[in-house]
Amino acid sequence: MALAPPGPGPTPLPLATTAFYVLVGTLALFVAMLLYLRSSHPRRKRGLEGYLDAAGVSLGFLAFSVVLVIAVTLHDPMGNRTSFALYTTVLTGYWLAFAIPVVTVGSSVHARSRGQIPWLVPSVVIAVLMFGVLFAYYYRVGP
Repeated sequence: MALAPPGPGPTPLPLATTAFYVLVGTLALFVAMLLYLRSSHPRRKRGLEGYLDAAGVSLGFLAFSVVLVIAVTLHDPMGNRTSFALYTTVLTGYWLAFAIPVVTVGSSVHARSRGQIPWLVPSVVIAVLMFGVLFAYYYRVGP
C-alpha cells in the first residue's frame, strides 16, 4: 500500500470533537499562565525563564499539534487515509503523552549541562520516530 499525500477522501475529520477541545484548552491554559506571569510579575526575568524552561517544550508541541490538526481539517474536511492518520495521531493524545516528556527531559539535560550532554536532538528524533510509528499504525488500521 503506497503512502498517498494528504487529500480528499471518505473519512470525516471534524474539529468539533472533545479531543480537539481538550488540545486547544490545554494550549490556552499554558498561554494564559504565561500571560498571567508576565502581567503579575513584569520585571521577574527569572520567573519567565523558569516558566519557559518548564513549559517551552509543551507549548511547542501543543501549538504544532493544534496547527497540524486545523491544517489537515481545513485542507480536507473529508480526508483520505493519510489525512486520517495525521489527524488521529495527534488527537488520540498518545504521541503527545510520549513526546512531550521525552523532549522535555532531553531539553532539560542538554540545557543544564550547557550542551555537554547533547540530548536535545536525540530526544526530538525519538519523538519524530514515535510520530512515524503511530502514523503508520493509524494509516494501516484506517478509519
